[in-house]
Amino acid sequence: MEKKYCHNELVSFEDRDHEALMGVWWTGILLKKQAKHFFSNFLSSEVQFNIMMVLKYAEKPLTQSELGEQLLVDKSNITGLLDRMEKAGLIRRLSVDGDRRCYHIELSEVGRKILEKVEQPYRNYIKKLMSVFSKKEIDDINRYMARLEKAVAAEESTAFNDRS
Repeated sequence: MEKKYCHNELVSFEDRDHEALMGVWWTGILLKKQAKHFFSNFLSSEVQFNIMMVLKYAEKPLTQSELGEQLLVDKSNITGLLDRMEKAGLIRRLSVDGDRRCYHIELSEVGRKILEKVEQPYRNYIKKLMSVFSKKEIDDINRYMARLEKAVAAEESTAFNDRS
């Protein structure tokens, strides 16, 4: 059996900031791999699951643009994703009164049935994975990730200007 390594077991870090950031990045990649495997029996990607969950729990009908914003998916990518999901029968696009260019996206009956099969096992998987942390540590992680996300977003807006 192949030994699994942590990022800091593979690379020597002198810079603790870089090590921490690489830990977040490395863990993100591992989570993405796990998600791909987890959802492979139900959907073609974890992104489809995320779209379906957002639609299920949305307080109002969402447009394609709103869905893309919530999931940080580029407008050109969301169109292709939704095209494939509609073709697979997972979602429906509904015309918006007064705007022929805009559609509300909703789960189809097929999409709802798939979510019924996969949502609880997914939540159980998350519970198991996160059981290595106390409630306080999970609260800390949430706060830390929110701070990091804000820093990255702020940097994103200035990074492109700095290159000019």
